[in-house]
Amino acid sequence: MQDSGWKARLDILRDAVKRNMLDKLVGHGWEASIVREVAAGEYVVVKASRGGAERSAAVLYSSATSNNVYKQLAGEVSVIFFNGQPYMVESFAMGVSIPVKPIDDFQPFLIEWNRESSTGKFAPTTTQAEETSLEELQAPRRVLLSETPIEAVWARLAQLKSATLARKMVDRRAQLESLSLEPSTIVSKGEGVAFALRNATDYFSAIDRRNVSQRVLNLYYGTMSFAFAEMLASPGGPQTLSELEATTKKGHGLYTHDGLDDRFESLAIGALVSGFFPSWVKSMTANSLVAAKRKPDGLDALKALPVESWLTMEQLFSRIPEVADLFEDIFEGKPSWVTPAYDQESNGRHHRATTTYALLIDESGRMTMDDIAAFPGAIREIIQVSSRSSASHFRVAIDHPESSIWWDALQLHHSPFKRHALMLPLFGTINEYRATCLVLLYALSILVRYRPSLWRQIQEGELDHFRSLIETFLSAVERILPEQFLEKITGQSISVHQPGSFFS
Repeated sequence: MQDSGWKARLDILRDAVKRNMLDKLVGHGWEASIVREVAAGEYVVVKASRGGAERSAAVLYSSATSNNVYKQLAGEVSVIFFNGQPYMVESFAMGVSIPVKPIDDFQPFLIEWNRESSTGKFAPTTTQAEETSLEELQAPRRVLLSETPIEAVWARLAQLKSATLARKMVDRRAQLESLSLEPSTIVSKGEGVAFALRNATDYFSAIDRRNVSQRVLNLYYGTMSFAFAEMLASPGGPQTLSELEATTKKGHGLYTHDGLDDRFESLAIGALVSGFFPSWVKSMTANSLVAAKRKPDGLDALKALPVESWLTMEQLFSRIPEVADLFEDIFEGKPSWVTPAYDQESNGRHHRATTTYALLIDESGRMTMDDIAAFPGAIREIIQVSSRSSASHFRVAIDHPESSIWWDALQLHHSPFKRHALMLPLFGTINEYRATCLVLLYALSILVRYRPSLWRQIQEGELDHFRSLIETFLSAVERILPEQFLEKITGQSISVHQPGSFFS
């Protein structure tokens, strides 16, 4: 039992040393490590070197450590730190002439060590630092500021309507991914990106908000054009725009079916194995799309297909967090998304855990634990906990051994209207919000073109509550998709904010 106590305290001490010392030292180009751990005295010794300079320090589990240990360490290191709050430091460290400080006070020592190990105005470089910079080579996060954020997004997209700038973007992405493209390939891909974005811009900019029918069609074909640009911009994607155009000759890769009845919410939308949509999905995920070989010719044929291969119109809208309030008012079904939140009470103070407890919040209050189990990701230990609101709270354990941040283990959707949402996959494997939007736009476009009797009831008849839902969804598409496609096309993380905002 005593041994296990030492081990637990050493684990805590190692975590504090890594967080407060080692990570900072390595970040400033030092080669640093714990060279000795002593369980009996509950301390570790750290050594660091940079540019020929060497430094050493000891870190105690507690300031209330034997005076003999302090004196022993004083002859070996230049500074002694202790973890936790100070307790009778002067008494325990009596007779020790070197500094004795809390580990939280390491920053001034780091600054001094950096100054002493530098020559002139330049910090010494290390092999370790150079290797890290090469391994972590990636596109920088781009911050766009505008009083109207969507205008900043479109301004950046407009630059890539230039074939010259699009070619440079394609070349840069290939270099970042360590791929070598032929000059002719860079030219053809760049021109394809520019032409596709010009089409997307024409469709999105031609929207007449008074005409919902035309708005649906323009957004559908505009989103397809964005998807063309995304695929062409990828270094491993198609080389020419004509290759992508050939996929559409096999159809759009989607179908609709009346479903169980001819109501709007029952309309079924499914994926096919050939055509544009499955080609796009293949470029964004390694998982296989659950799809049908051909459109079912009757209700029995539809029911015989894998349940993941098709959804109803209601199920598609349930995957759009931005229309949540209208969804709850209009439909009786459950939403297909939850809001993840850190569970402060369940996690305690462990800062470097590889499993974190989180709350998955169903704002509608309609979900059960079985519904939560269907969400993707390393989710386990599901239990419903009490809530002070009508929302349902489910506590889950999320394993994230490869990342210190728990939400990196979840494929979350982010938007200006809904900061974080975890959604059920589409057609078994697709977690991309823009793909869900395209499928929903496709279904709406079918109603506009081929089901005027139902569409007119939605526009000006007794089904006009669906019009409010559709218009809210279209507004979300107009704001969110251009930004998402800009990220995918450029391979850069985009952050768009108003000047002076908290996030700018």
